[in-house]
Amino acid sequence: MRDSQPRTIYLKDYEVPAFLIDSTELRIELGETETRVISRLQMRRNPASRRTGPELVLHGRDLQILGLAINGIALGEGDYFFAEEELTINRVPDSFIFAAEVLIKPQDNTSLEGL
Repeated sequence: MRDSQPRTIYLKDYEVPAFLIDSTELRIELGETETRVISRLQMRRNPASRRTGPELVLHGRDLQILGLAINGIALGEGDYFFAEEELTINRVPDSFIFAAEVLIKPQDNTSLEGL
């Protein structure tokens, strides 16, 4: 179990996001021991960003990935990399729908972030 310590975030460290989210659909299924989160995000590259790489990088912690898809096509393990708090999807188009289904355990959340 990990306890996060507060850290200072400075305005000088702000970076324009590489992707914009135009719409979000969330379904949260609360259970006794775990919570299933199903999300669908309409995303597109941010023209104001300096990042031009083909990958999408998302942050998350203490979760189990059940499924990921881009534009309705399921991603295999070779299509993404998940370690510690970062999910990297190797190649995404300029505009796409990202779908994810994950399991989390809010009762074990000691960082006080998220659910």
